[in-house]
Amino acid sequence: MSGKFFILAALFLLSGCESFGRGVAQAFIEKDAKEDLRKCEVSGYEFPGLEDYLQKGVVKVMMIHGVGTHTPGYSARIKENLAQALNLTVRSARNKNITLIDPQDKKTPIGNLLVSRLQNKDRTQTLIFYELTWSGITSAEKQVLTYDNSGTYSYKRAAFNNSMKTFLNDVIPDPMIYLVDDKKLILNSAKQATCWMLSSDWDSLQDKQSKVCEVSSYNQMRNLTHENIVYITHSLGSRILLDSVIDVADEISNLKLNPDSPSTAEAQRIIDILKHKEISVFMLANQLPLLQIGRPKPSVTNQIETYCSPQGKKYSSRVFQQVKIIAFSDPNDLLSYGIPQEFVDGYIDSRICPLVTNVDINIADIISAFGVGVVNPLTAHTEYDNDMRVIEIIARGTRNLDTNRLLSQRCSFTRLSN
Repeated sequence: MSGKFFILAALFLLSGCESFGRGVAQAFIEKDAKEDLRKCEVSGYEFPGLEDYLQKGVVKVMMIHGVGTHTPGYSARIKENLAQALNLTVRSARNKNITLIDPQDKKTPIGNLLVSRLQNKDRTQTLIFYELTWSGITSAEKQVLTYDNSGTYSYKRAAFNNSMKTFLNDVIPDPMIYLVDDKKLILNSAKQATCWMLSSDWDSLQDKQSKVCEVSSYNQMRNLTHENIVYITHSLGSRILLDSVIDVADEISNLKLNPDSPSTAEAQRIIDILKHKEISVFMLANQLPLLQIGRPKPSVTNQIETYCSPQGKKYSSRVFQQVKIIAFSDPNDLLSYGIPQEFVDGYIDSRICPLVTNVDINIADIISAFGVGVVNPLTAHTEYDNDMRVIEIIARGTRNLDTNRLLSQRCSFTRLSN
């Protein structure tokens, strides 16, 4: 165990990351700056980018962060990079802030929703960006580690080890708290954010609200039929979103039985429309396999062909036409995992017709230290939003990937067939 820890510590120390200092270690690092040898391997199915969604009308993008403390505005970098890639040069002068409230007790704050509008110069394309910040929910429970982070105790550590311990104390508790969250505060935060996204447009959304979104599930489903939405998640955010989508699947499956529905015929119309709807989810530093451990499987698994193939016996009972999951993972990211087809079959609800494309991409530079190739795993986990290959893939999808000026030179695409 001590040997593994030494390697991990050396890896961080030798990486040259500014947050851990440059100093003496940099003198031993030889980095080839002439050629970028970082890999980018796309393996899966065709999927649209934001550019394709913008052709259909106003597109709404929801960002859900992962582990660690975040404050409103954390998504500024990925939003700016996407805006540049899509030539959305007109911004709303002011953002709109909503304090999310727990729908169970109607008083507990469970996050912040920051909404901004991006448009092209002639206003013919509009992207509404919704940034969910939920990390305040876990901050109180993390206080149990205050002593470990305090100067009273932390001064006993070497500077590097103290930096590492502070980082781990901030990120490790979050998935633990989420998995035992009986009140489902984090999940409710994501569902409330989606409720706001589906219940209003930019002009009708009022700034500085602090209340529960009480639009019924029925009306949310009805609005979902014509909304043009995309999700971007990071690490734990992927699990949060998938759980939200599975809840939606359950709600849609039970929609015909909802006594609040105006009519069975209307409910069936909504269900039929959603059966032909596709949703795209871009998962950065995906953690689905890790966060499945110890959890029960969804109610319907290993039946993708049955629900999603036109020849399948339950094709008429599917919830969506497809949920396209584009999972970005750096193999050197210690907190990220690829999604094999066996996981898709056995652990993702078959009714949503998941179609997973893996993007194995080196985010962090590979460097040579003492003749050994190493990377900085922190950079590998946190810099997806500033990698132009990632931004280009989200912006363009696979359309013309083979001729895309950047991606054709920097990424390979292996198409899978069923």
